[in-house]
Formats: sequence, structure tokens, C-alpha cells
Amino acid sequence: MKKIIFLLAIVGTVFVGCNPLDDINDQVDAQENAPRGHAEYTLIADDYDTLELTYGSFSSEEDAKTMLPDFLADLYPNWGQGSSVLVGYDLYIGNAFDIRDYNLDQDDYTFSGSDGLGFNSDDSPFDYLADILATAVEDPSVGDYRRAKYFQYTGDFIVVTPTVSVDENFDYGTTAGDLTAFGSANWEAHSGAGSGPVGYATSSLSMADYPSSDIGGSITIDADGSEDISSYFTEISSGNVYASALVNLSTVGEGTYSFHLRDAEFGFRARVGAKDDGSGNILFGIGASSSTLSYGTTAFDLNTTYLLVSSYNIETGVSNLHVLSTVETVEPTTPEATNTGDSGTVISGVSVRQGFGGPTATIDGVRVANTWSAIMSNDVLEDEVVGDKSAFEAYFEYTGTEWASPSDNFYVITDEDFQSMGVESFGSSVSPEDYLSTFLGLKFPYAQEDDMLNVGYNYNSSSSGSGARGNLYTFVDGSWVAYQSTIATTLQFGFENGIWVPDNTIRYSLTNADYTYIHDAFIGDPEYAGIVATLTGYYNYDYNWSEDQVTTTLLYFLDHLDPTAEEGQKYAITYVMYDNGTNELTETFIKEGGVWIEN
Repeated sequence: MKKIIFLLAIVGTVFVGCNPLDDINDQVDAQENAPRGHAEYTLIADDYDTLELTYGSFSSEEDAKTMLPDFLADLYPNWGQGSSVLVGYDLYIGNAFDIRDYNLDQDDYTFSGSDGLGFNSDDSPFDYLADILATAVEDPSVGDYRRAKYFQYTGDFIVVTPTVSVDENFDYGTTAGDLTAFGSANWEAHSGAGSGPVGYATSSLSMADYPSSDIGGSITIDADGSEDISSYFTEISSGNVYASALVNLSTVGEGTYSFHLRDAEFGFRARVGAKDDGSGNILFGIGASSSTLSYGTTAFDLNTTYLLVSSYNIETGVSNLHVLSTVETVEPTTPEATNTGDSGTVISGVSVRQGFGGPTATIDGVRVANTWSAIMSNDVLEDEVVGDKSAFEAYFEYTGTEWASPSDNFYVITDEDFQSMGVESFGSSVSPEDYLSTFLGLKFPYAQEDDMLNVGYNYNSSSSGSGARGNLYTFVDGSWVAYQSTIATTLQFGFENGIWVPDNTIRYSLTNADYTYIHDAFIGDPEYAGIVATLTGYYNYDYNWSEDQVTTTLLYFLDHLDPTAEEGQKYAITYVMYDNGTNELTETFIKEGGVWIEN
């Protein structure tokens, strides 16, 4: 009985077992029998997201050829052999020219013999800038531009060791009261002692990355108080003196100074104050040596913590004020307010003042130092070169052998130009193309057709900050037209052997004129003389034509249709064949070895 069961099992296997070749043949049949489709499809924003193309375009044609086959497989899952899709997509082809900033560093300034972070006051920067760029810029191309950004000292400079003279966190215990009662070792009243004294609070102010932040307590002042206090330190007799404090104002009055540097007597310098802007906000100001302050124009909020950084230049008498919402490791170029007063004062103290017109405020984290870097750090810092200097910029163009002043077909948008357009700079929210066509039309009213102009301008990017950018503009039909770095283009794909592949096939249907051309070319050939009449009589082939004869005429016609076709170019020629009715047939060809052959 057991033998019979085994025999039945073997027989069953013979009749029901799978043949792998059958599966393969089924797959081939499925591909050959799948519908053949032809379509045109243009990518939309969601498609670029699907392809994880952040900027909404391909960076090269090769990327498109690599990424689109899988995309098409998902888009047309049921199409079979011979299908084709013409895909429209955006292609980034690059800018018209390369333009960017070059910020000179310490090594660059040594070209001129300067030891500072800037050219000496008696240097001519243009004697050195081209050579500096030649050394610094690797592999430039003809027509590249650089905006060289540099500093030049307005006078002498000195080398200083960053030193913190005051680091006051008001860490005087857990009991609130009068500051001079708790901090008398560091602070003393220099006016109005005990009358409306400066208060000590146990809570502190904070700002991320500020070294004197959220430590100990703080002090409080108000307009009704009259006590003024000072803290003294070793004299600073040259260079800059910086003073900083975290402040939070709950009320603000008509305006007076509340925080300042001083000498051993009563020479008050860099007087910092605040006033109401008329709308319940704060304007901060500074007076170099006068109690009359120069106020900034930015409206700041009450009940908000800011970092005030003032400075006094002993040699020039210039005082600047910066109002920061976050720590800046490098001194900003433009202060909120500036004022010039008496020079030559030796600084030995920092003071807090109360009085009529002043604010109600909390003050914390008072620091005094001889450099900006020391205000912002408690680390041991390297020596710095200190001196007043001005910022400049100059554009250069690479000629192929050297960096030189730009040619006549280059124009820089100036601050005055921006002002005339009603904007401060171009940027992420202010497109150059919205302004420059009109601006250039007004600036160059006599422009001629096809005139070209490279335009450089400042651009504030939300991601990368301020920098030099530019574009090529061409005068076309009465308007200046911007060069487009991203273009709309197409790429054709064909479905071959189960996958989508890039396909340059051009699909073409014969016209009446084409049939006439073929007729005239072959009427003198005895092999064709008796059958070509249908080409001009009915504009088709008919059953008297063999497949080889049709192919021969189409190969001949392709040299007429596209005589300069590149190697590898493909064509799919559709023609009409009359054989028991009218039929449209298509034959494919490719150019190989300089001749057309069947594909």
C-alpha cells in the first residue's frame, strides 16, 4: 500500500508541478501584450517633492535620466513595450556668470605691510587688491567677478590684550534691599546717597551665551530715585573702552542717561539713556560726553531684556551704542546710535544713574572691557589690533590673466539706486527681476537691440545672509530681459524590455509634401516606377509595395528630413498603407556610423 501512495505522489508532481519557463514566457507575453501608450507629462511641484528635489528642479540632465525611470514606472505601471513619454521638467543650467564676495583676512593685509585687520591709513588699497585676489581665488574663469570687502584704518592702531575690568553679576545673597548695603565693596554712591537708593533684587536677567547672564541677582532703578552709584577699576588710557549690561525697562520717560563710563573726577563718557518714542515703545540713545543724547530710530519693546553695549574711543571721542536681542561675537558694523564728544579721557569707572525722565528698569550683568571680544567671553583671548577703521568694497573681473576693474558691460547697483527703487537691498522677499528691468530702462534709455549688461547687486538671503549676486540682462524688443538660470526643457523616455530608458526618438508622420518628395526621388528607378504613383495620387503606400521597398524609401527620406542628425538619433516614421483599407504603420530607425539603419 505504501508503494502505491508514493507512486501517486510522483504522478501528481508530474502533472501539477510548475515549469519555470512557463512563468518567464508568461511575463514576456504580458509585456508584449500590455497596452502601448504615448504621452506628454510635465512635472508639478508635488512631483519634485516626491523626487526629493528641494529646489524644484534637476541640477543636470544626467540626474533626470537617472531619477525619472522609477518615477515613470509608478506613473504608468501598466504600459508595455514600445510605450513612450515626453517628460517636461525644470533644469538648473547655472548662473550667467560667477559673482561672490571675498572678505579680506589678516594674511591679505600683509601684502601692504599692515599688521592690523585692515589697510593702513596711508595705503592705497587698489595697489594690492588685484594681487590679493590672484593669490586667494582658486581656478577662476574668464568673466568671473569678485566683490572685495575690506577695511582701512582712519588713523593709528594699537595692539591690546583683551581684558575684563568689571564683571558684575550682583551676587549679594538672598535678601533684597539697597545695593550699597550689600555691595558696598564694589559700589559706592557718588550722588544722592541714600535718597531713593538703587535697589538690589535677588532675581537675575539672562541672555543665552552672554557670560554674565542668570547669575546672582540684579539692581533696580526708577525715575523717582536720586541715588547714583559707581564702581571703579584700573585706569584705561588708550584705545576703546566697552561697557555692557542686560536691561529690562518696565516704564520709560521723556529721556535722560542712566548708564555711563567715567573718569576719576566727573568726566562722564558714553552716556546711555532711553526715552518714549511717542507710542509706548523705547528709543535708546548715547551721548559721548554731553547729557544731550543722540537717539536711534529702532522702536524697542518694554518688559523685554536687551543687551546694551556702549563704547568710548579715547583717541577720537566717538561713542557708539549697540542694542542686541542676541549675543554677537563680532562687533556689528552699524550701531543703533553714535555721538562724538571730548577725547582723551582716562576711564576708571562705570556708573548707574537715576533721575527725572529716566526709566524704571532692572539692570544686570554689567561688564567693562577694552575689546568687544572680552565683553562677550570670559575665555583667555589672543591679542587684538584696535583702531578706528572704515569698511569698503570694490568689484573686480577676471580677464583670463589677471583681476582688473570690470569692463564697460558691468554695472553695480549702488545704495542710491536701491533708494530710487524704494528698497534697501534685494533678497529672498525682494526679487531683482521685479525691479531691474524697469530700472535699467530708465538708467539706459538709449539701449539698442541685443545690448547685454552684467549687473551686480547686494542680496540678503534668508539662509546665507548678505552677499554679492548678479545676473545678465539683454535688451530685447524694447525691454531688459533677465537671464534664466533654470529653464523648462523635455526628455523623452521609452519602455524597453521591462524598464523605462532615456529615448531620443523623434516621432514623425509623413505629410503630402513628403510623399511627393519620395515620389520624385524614386520615379526614375525601374524597380519603383510602376508603384510610386500612389504616393502622389493618394499620398500613401499600397499593397503593391514590399516592406523592403518602403524601408528603402524611408531611409532615403531621413537624409532629407534631418541631414545633420547626430550619431544615435532615433526616428519613428508613421506612414499610411492602403491594403484592404487605410492603415497607419510606424517604422523605427537610428543613425549609426553616419548612416540611417532600421532599429
